[in-house]
Amino acid sequence: MLVIATGRSDVGPGWVAGGWKTCHVPRRTWLDSKIDVFVEELAASGMHLDRQRAGELITGQVRAVATLMRVTEATARTYLGEESIKDLARRMLFEVAGEQPGADLMEAPRTVRLPLALVGITVAALAEAMQVRAANEPPDHLGDVITTYAQALSGFGQITAGAAAGQAGEAAGILFPPALLRRAARYVSGAADLAANGGRLPDGVPETARSQLAATLRRDAAGLIAITAAG
Repeated sequence: MLVIATGRSDVGPGWVAGGWKTCHVPRRTWLDSKIDVFVEELAASGMHLDRQRAGELITGQVRAVATLMRVTEATARTYLGEESIKDLARRMLFEVAGEQPGADLMEAPRTVRLPLALVGITVAALAEAMQVRAANEPPDHLGDVITTYAQALSGFGQITAGAAAGQAGEAAGILFPPALLRRAARYVSGAADLAANGGRLPDGVPETARSQLAATLRRDAAGLIAITAAG
């Protein structure tokens, strides 16, 4: 378009007075590509993990290989191909089998009873956790974050709304699938780690509130884990 506007054949897109304009595109690293493989393998089974945490797990594996083989981390990375990263993701899936990755949790048995007040706390914690995650994800991954947390929030809402009138009382509480509670606890705990370890805070949350936010999210996650284990 610029060629037509100037009438000059030696001028094209990207040219500015005095020379050519350089387009700076962030260079993708080895870790970036391996994080893609890791999170895609998890997503295929219905499990989602933030990229920062995935990067930490992969970096830890690199260091473990380097120590075991007595080589540099750069050399260790050459041993970690795509299949090795997928295996790492599959091991994580095995470890969180209690969350039933990929299963329709609305059809799962509901065996853990939550007081109505704790249901409200959990919904609020998930909403806060979603904001923390969204603040730390690149724009092209925001859709996955929203989908992951929206599904959990929807599950809590549907189960609460569908509870029988006699069950929905404060004393009786509401029955939930253990897997849904475990997923919610992991989502909230992961957001707490992001906040505690210097991750970006959501808009409107001051830096002075970082410690309190992390502590509150951890408390809420611990509460869910405790009541699920007891149930």
